[in-house]
Amino acid sequence: MSRSAYKLEATPSQHRNSIMRRFLGLALFIAATAASGKPLPPPVIDMHLHAYPVGDAAGAAACPGSRRSYYAPIDPRAPFQPGKLSACANPFHAPTSDDALMRDSIAMLGKYNIRHAVTSGVLPDVVKWQAAAPERIIPAIAFADTDSSTLPVDEYRRLHRAGAFAVFAEVENEYLGVAPNDPRWEPYFAMAEELDIPVGIHMGEGPVNGARFPGYEAYRVRFTSPLLLEDVLIRHPKLRIYAMHYGSPMVEQTIAMLFTYPNLYVDVACNDWLMPRAQFYAQLKQMVDAGFEKRIMFGSDQMWWPQAIGQAIRSIEQAPFLSPTQKRDILYNNAARFLRLSPALIRADNRR
Repeated sequence: MSRSAYKLEATPSQHRNSIMRRFLGLALFIAATAASGKPLPPPVIDMHLHAYPVGDAAGAAACPGSRRSYYAPIDPRAPFQPGKLSACANPFHAPTSDDALMRDSIAMLGKYNIRHAVTSGVLPDVVKWQAAAPERIIPAIAFADTDSSTLPVDEYRRLHRAGAFAVFAEVENEYLGVAPNDPRWEPYFAMAEELDIPVGIHMGEGPVNGARFPGYEAYRVRFTSPLLLEDVLIRHPKLRIYAMHYGSPMVEQTIAMLFTYPNLYVDVACNDWLMPRAQFYAQLKQMVDAGFEKRIMFGSDQMWWPQAIGQAIRSIEQAPFLSPTQKRDILYNNAARFLRLSPALIRADNRR
């Protein structure tokens, strides 16, 4: 849902994604939980987590969509005040330091048994988060976030070979005001298909009143359209790609694309905790009723509010129209398939 600049200064050796280390960490966690006598909740995979610095968001409030919220009208001639765009009785508040944000977020991963979390941000921050939770954090970087931070294709190849990242995410061309099928991105999609690197691309709402929101002025609603991925999917039929925020609110277009292109998945991140719950449930039900519960993946889009992780999980667990099997598919099984997790790792994740 938000933007960040990826500056790739870190040593590639710091990013190595060790299967053995990940497996060992899971085993230790399972053993510690068993010793405590507390049952583990079923495992979850978060396809959309951010390792952001707090910055200006320190202490900022956010209103979860499960509580009554509304988008207040503004006078277009008045000074723009982002903090007054919505209000609720009990908002979430962001931590006030980078360390607290990381600590609280990772604690939530443990609390809700999130075994794997695709995590993006400024690369040194992702490195720091991965070092703090190596068995959980799957490092991700983007090839389209800001014009100045997009690297040459060969540099991404080098970083991927070095284990610096496993997923291209969050690709945020929409915030640049550039369509996903723009020719400038073609070499990157081709590389992702060649190397079998999953791609998570932002296709959904930006901030409220994004046309006036500082730093987001280039955002364009029209680039939310999932139809703009069609050229990409035709050229790259073996590409693993997921539309973050499922193209909301253009759900009918999303359904048409899912029906036609089997390599396209979606995540429900941010919409599952920030958007009005009635709206989210109506959109999720529409995709499930259309038969695509096997290609919908959970994501929190945790940016600066760790409490959002639990809120997002509960929105799936409490959905009255989802069966227990559909809930497990969305919260874990679909992402495990998409990420190509090994049978051994899946068994370890589900050991209780």
